[in-house]
Amino acid sequence: MTARFQIAFEHEFHYRAIPGLRGVHAAVPVGLIGPAGRDDALALIDTGASYSLFNGRRARAIGLDLAQGRTLKLSGLTGVLQARLLRVALEILGNSFDCEVAFSEQDIHRELLGRNDLFAHIRLGFLEGSSLGYFHPSP
Repeated sequence: MTARFQIAFEHEFHYRAIPGLRGVHAAVPVGLIGPAGRDDALALIDTGASYSLFNGRRARAIGLDLAQGRTLKLSGLTGVLQARLLRVALEILGNSFDCEVAFSEQDIHRELLGRNDLFAHIRLGFLEGSSLGYFHPSP
């Protein structure tokens, strides 16, 4: 006999088209909040990414100094990217999380929500065949 259990989620979201990628993907609007204000992004949920990654221009727009961040080299399918780790508030589906995220030192075309710091505070689920994602603001 197979045990059955249910996991509750506060939010359901539809996958979205991402410029430069075919099809639809698990992505959510994210607000990055810093000392000088807020900047909004659409970020892919990437369960294989070690870090959440945003364009460095966004750090400057919200009042963060990239030079103050710890240097980090990230490698992925497109090569190696230099980034800086900084703390920022991420607002996802109406919920705020204080997280350490990576900001690129060069322009990037896709922004990601990755595991480091964020995934310990949230719960995610996916129904891939229906292009649906599920989000809960606690583990």
